[in-house]
Amino acid sequence: MYDYGNCVEVRDHTGYSTWESAHAPYFIGFPEFCPVHRSVALYSMKMWVKCLGLAAIVILLNYTEIPVPVVDIWVKPVASFTLALVFGLQFPDVDLYTFGLKHRSAITHSMLAPLLTALTGYPLVAAGLSMGMAIHILADVFPKAWTGGALIKAPIYGSIGKLSPVWLAANCLGCLALGINILAEQPLWLCYVGFALSGFSVLWYMLKKEKSMESMMAAVLIVGVLLWTRYANHLPDFSRLFF
Repeated sequence: MYDYGNCVEVRDHTGYSTWESAHAPYFIGFPEFCPVHRSVALYSMKMWVKCLGLAAIVILLNYTEIPVPVVDIWVKPVASFTLALVFGLQFPDVDLYTFGLKHRSAITHSMLAPLLTALTGYPLVAAGLSMGMAIHILADVFPKAWTGGALIKAPIYGSIGKLSPVWLAANCLGCLALGINILAEQPLWLCYVGFALSGFSVLWYMLKKEKSMESMMAAVLIVGVLLWTRYANHLPDFSRLFF
């Protein structure tokens, strides 16, 4: 426990920090900021600006008519998927910086956002968001310990305890399945680009950011099984591209 004058930072045995009793300082209008809350508030603003900025770019990209065939056919689909993928990698952690939500919220650590996005009629945005969130949620399946901040918190109910790994695994698989199925309906070149970008994101996120070999191996295994299930009947078609 660390005392900062008007507020207290509490750390559990895993090293996870909580400021459960002081969500209010996330908003600049509240007085009595301790040093911790000043930095948290500033980072919260940066996080939301980044996420909202990415979302705004994706929306503008899809709503703006550009009378250039190469942009409409090639650039917009790839850019939409890529930006949504980047957004998906970060979106689950907005609960850390949102008043009323606790870390590992069941709302942000679920396939709710990708499903709602899929209903908007922009499949590549939904696919990118699904793949990005699947990668993030998969990394969350391998915490140092299933306590405190590692547990899923449902609205009103609170922590779901030992069901947390089940929740995370189920929603990770759901996001992956949704993303793979949407990509499978796209032109073959775009399907390959989507999988290549997702594969690179897995490598970067698991090894560079999370530094977790367990998450990396699990991601390769799960994606491999899902791809085999989805594309096993189309292997002859794929082979024609190379032979």
